[in-house]
Amino acid sequence: MEVKVNIQPIFVSYEEGFFRKLPTTDEINEHVNRIMKELTNNVSKEEANILQPIIITHPKEISELRKKLTYDVDMLLVYRVGGMAHKLIASIGLIGPPLVMIGRGVLNHDIVAYLKARGREAYAPVDYQEFNILVKCFRVKKFFMNSRILIISSMALPSFSVISSIHDLELLRDKFGIDSILIPSEELFKEFNECLNLREVDDITRRIIENAKGVHTSEDNIRRCIALYVAIKRLLNKYYANAVTINCAEPMFYKHRVTPCIAFSLLKDEGIPASCEADLSVLLAMMILSYLSNKPAFMGNLWLHDKANNIVRISHDVPVIKMKGFSEEGYPYEIFDFHNQGYGASFYVHLDVNKVVTFARFHANADRILVSSGEIIDTHEGIACRQTLDIRVKKADQLIKKATEYGHHFALVYGDYINELEKLGEILKVRVEIV
Repeated sequence: MEVKVNIQPIFVSYEEGFFRKLPTTDEINEHVNRIMKELTNNVSKEEANILQPIIITHPKEISELRKKLTYDVDMLLVYRVGGMAHKLIASIGLIGPPLVMIGRGVLNHDIVAYLKARGREAYAPVDYQEFNILVKCFRVKKFFMNSRILIISSMALPSFSVISSIHDLELLRDKFGIDSILIPSEELFKEFNECLNLREVDDITRRIIENAKGVHTSEDNIRRCIALYVAIKRLLNKYYANAVTINCAEPMFYKHRVTPCIAFSLLKDEGIPASCEADLSVLLAMMILSYLSNKPAFMGNLWLHDKANNIVRISHDVPVIKMKGFSEEGYPYEIFDFHNQGYGASFYVHLDVNKVVTFARFHANADRILVSSGEIIDTHEGIACRQTLDIRVKKADQLIKKATEYGHHFALVYGDYINELEKLGEILKVRVEIV
């Protein structure tokens, strides 16, 4: 799903005051051309569309501005190019879309404070570095508002294996604009049975095996998991969903001798967030981390390994191959069965160590998110789950204590995104707790 932030530049010249004289039309146009060139050179074309500029020189033009703004304008980027213009710019900020003013000037603080005091959304980044973080966060918000989660479970939410998860689907829609649809697991297995004899499944299975560094389970196990992957993709298309979670601890997965582990790894590498055990709290964290970083997210159980040396472990069966980024070369991988049980299949990915990572989880009330960062110091195959990462953090005991308010699954990506998550929390009206 391609999502960009639509930025509407607005240039205001109005109201003489003190020694400030109003510029001529030619001078205004000169300012506009210079700033538009600067803006274009400093904002990512992959993340934002910069719309044609609008020039405002009188309050009577506000009503005309309202007509020009479409529902798809995400941000009003306002520049003062002459005069005082405080109240006129503030009037623009009262129209609806969030108002942004870049720079260190006190005018920006004054107007943004005025708008915030009246319950409006407004921001004053001091430079383009801060502005680009803001754009990234607006893009994540827009992703949320355009998202539909496919939830596959034959049991009521929360999942019986992750009862700490978000389970109020109306809350997700009301708070974030995220739509969802819940279907029974039986529908997935009906689709699975129809996919078992597809040539597409054979082709993907062959490719996955040929590219593997090692294969430690049967081709039939892998093929069945690929059939499940194709079935999930069909259901995503059928229900117009761009994220998925499955209550995969249900007995029917054991009955059918198949697991969605490889399917989730592949989907995440394709940019489709996917979480285990119908865990919506980790899925939302996965979505924001992936959208912020442009990287797929690993997810796993967080537990304390070495309190004295501040080392925690995150373990699960759904590592991602393209951990460095969607457009980057993937890591080598091996294929194993599920927990040495003789069925299913999952990857073990040979990830780099000494990498900084950020990991997070939403609270069940969706009003806050727990965030931490650290450094991967080791990776193991077969401890608890198929892939385990040892991560050195600042305060392992405090992190684990705080996790008792959130639950055990966390989403994780390469890189430090703490600053972005703090700003995103402000935009989404979610409290960010950093440990």
